[in-house]
Amino acid sequence: MSEEKKDKIKNGQVLAYPIVIEEKKVAEKLRETLEYVQQKSNEYLEFAHENRLYNVFDKNKSKYSYKVLEPIFVKLYRQSKLPSRINRGVLEIVGRTMRQVRDRKRVFDLLMKKTQDPKKWTSKLLVKDGIYIKIDYIKNIKEQVINYKRKNNNELPQDFYALQKPPKVKKKILTYAPDDGQAIKIEKKNNKVVVSFKVIDRKNGAIKWYWLKTNIKLPLFLEDKHITSPDIRFECVRGNYLPVLDFKVTIEKPQKIESGNFITFDWGVRKLTTLCVFNEKGQQLSQPHFVNFSRVQDKLQRIYKDIDHWKSKRDKLAHKDSLFKKCNREIAKRWSKITTLNKEIAHTTANIIVFFAQHFNCSKIYCENLKSLKSQKKSKDKNREINTTVRQKIMSLVDYKARLCGITLAKPVHPAGTSSLCPRCSHKGQHIKASDNKQKIHKTFSWFHCAKCKFSADRDYVACINIARKVLFKKNLKKCTKTVVYKKTRLPDSLFRQDAGAKTHCTSHIHYLKGWIHSVSLSSMVVQKSFNSFKGTIFGILRV
Repeated sequence: MSEEKKDKIKNGQVLAYPIVIEEKKVAEKLRETLEYVQQKSNEYLEFAHENRLYNVFDKNKSKYSYKVLEPIFVKLYRQSKLPSRINRGVLEIVGRTMRQVRDRKRVFDLLMKKTQDPKKWTSKLLVKDGIYIKIDYIKNIKEQVINYKRKNNNELPQDFYALQKPPKVKKKILTYAPDDGQAIKIEKKNNKVVVSFKVIDRKNGAIKWYWLKTNIKLPLFLEDKHITSPDIRFECVRGNYLPVLDFKVTIEKPQKIESGNFITFDWGVRKLTTLCVFNEKGQQLSQPHFVNFSRVQDKLQRIYKDIDHWKSKRDKLAHKDSLFKKCNREIAKRWSKITTLNKEIAHTTANIIVFFAQHFNCSKIYCENLKSLKSQKKSKDKNREINTTVRQKIMSLVDYKARLCGITLAKPVHPAGTSSLCPRCSHKGQHIKASDNKQKIHKTFSWFHCAKCKFSADRDYVACINIARKVLFKKNLKKCTKTVVYKKTRLPDSLFRQDAGAKTHCTSHIHYLKGWIHSVSLSSMVVQKSFNSFKGTIFGILRV
């Protein structure tokens, strides 16, 4: 590789772009190959678990797992009949799994030292000693230990290996990252890529390997990009189980935008998010935009009710009953649907937020802290809607996608008083049912009204203004009398109405979910001319 390309990779950022291989012959051979690879990966993991090899990464801290594991799995490699470079890819996948299990083992050991009562295991227990670990690990291990005690006469596991079964690679996946052209060959020809895979052949019981060639058409934006070794995996695409190549594309790191403009967004219950743009002079540059997924959220609620139905049916059956397994399958199908829809919601919401930040040339994005939304004293369906919304996923995607555009996601703002204090006079306001119905007052209503200065607006829009005030003036909202000024025109009350007349559906592929035309509604117009430039960015295309 030339020095110029090395510098480009060093100073750039690597993104993965998925391309589906639909040629039947190639897909069948790749499936057979990855099934064999999956089998060998699980044999390696079983050997590692039996011999307690998870600590090998503590002694050798190389970032490449295959370099650490190659000398350990020499005997198994000779029996596996895998080509050396494919074996390295297998070891890389095995190493990633082993590192995760090692981290879980470390968490288990730390918790056991603190207390042997799993009910007391929380993240705060370790934070006291300055140990910060993923909360999901602690919750998962806590649940495992409680279940183990229930099955073993209330006895604790002797060690982590008594608790943990040998891990398995459940997906058909192989990485070509350690390859140097002996497992996959990639050759660019105009707007196409000729890819040659080393695949398995099992004729007459003997295992042989040979090269299989296929042509892949590249999207326009990939033609001039440097493509490094991809990963291959199987995924359900339009109802078919097909191989997907994750091409790793190196792009130059974008320059950070230094404008004084910034965007604020607020989490809601009726609306998922509310967006508004401001500048450093305290001027509001845009009307508020309300992002709503009501149709999809209704669908999610129906799926949750189906899950509850199948669970109640399952609870009346014995574990050995054939219908018990059927119930579990039906529940698993519905959880898979929920996961897919939540992933789509998270990506679409993140795209909308970053799109508006790009359109108004914003340098930063601000939001309120996620802990502000609580689900007490609400209906079961509303509590479920609040608790299952993928806000943390949206935050991580906004952070990732904004960085690709040179925009910074700032530290979340504390939400105290953002939707209850008036943005004009800082007096505590009331939440009323509508702008023309001030008699009905309740803290859950969606309209804000200030009795002192008569300011009236949607409560989520008020929260956006108050987040901007906190960013601009860095003062307690109760003591701050400085306000933001709307730069263009007065905002009509009808703009805030959450009804069909106020919503504008966006049919761009950026602003609706796959298979759900008009699933996302924005209650204010979007500048349509900007869609084309937005689609042209690497970020806009990587949405798919």
